[in-house]
Amino acid sequence: MDYVVDNAVGLSAILLGVLVLVGLAVAALAGWRLWRVVRAAQKRVTAAAAELAAEGERLSAAAAALPERQAELQAAIASVQRRAAVLGVIATHASEALAVLKAPLRYLGR
Repeated sequence: MDYVVDNAVGLSAILLGVLVLVGLAVAALAGWRLWRVVRAAQKRVTAAAAELAAEGERLSAAAAALPERQAELQAAIASVQRRAAVLGVIATHASEALAVLKAPLRYLGR
């Protein structure tokens, strides 16, 4: 009977060793998969961060150019207002000239 007990202890130790090795292999495989997923996610995050930084730089440049652009727009608006005033004067004089040209027609009955 003593031989059976010694055998059971040895078999239990071997079984425990095998179970520990299988557990370590499963943990290593899960760790390797996790490392791959983290590496892929890091690449996506890095690309998104670079894209976001480029967008930030573009917006910063647009904001820096805004006062210059605003001055251009103000000059264009002033130019359009001057042209509209000149056009208004020309239209008034053209209307008066047309009225003068039509004045003799009133005497002819038209």
